[in-house]
Amino acid sequence: MSVLPHEVTTAEGRRLALKEIDPGDMLDLIEAAGSAMNGASATSWLSYAQMICSVTAIDGVPVQMPASKEEVKELARRIGNDGVAVLHPFFMEDEDAERELVLSAKN
Repeated sequence: MSVLPHEVTTAEGRRLALKEIDPGDMLDLIEAAGSAMNGASATSWLSYAQMICSVTAIDGVPVQMPASKEEVKELARRIGNDGVAVLHPFFMEDEDAERELVLSAKN
């Protein structure tokens, strides 16, 4: 993941405060994921959830770290498509590197 700015602004003008997920937060996120971690899409779900959970405030209003899969979904809905669009470039770099690593391992 590239270095996250402290805040980004969406196309609609909403401000999203950000922080990098630390190892403890990641463990909480894995626990919150529950059954989502059992499927073939577990890595994708966790990567997307990590991006969503990096948001700590929306328009200056603090956001708690989600404690369940449903809370992750609710935060994603609050962030919205324009929020995801502004967050995605900061997280896409890791996804591309991971994809290349998997492809090179298959060869």
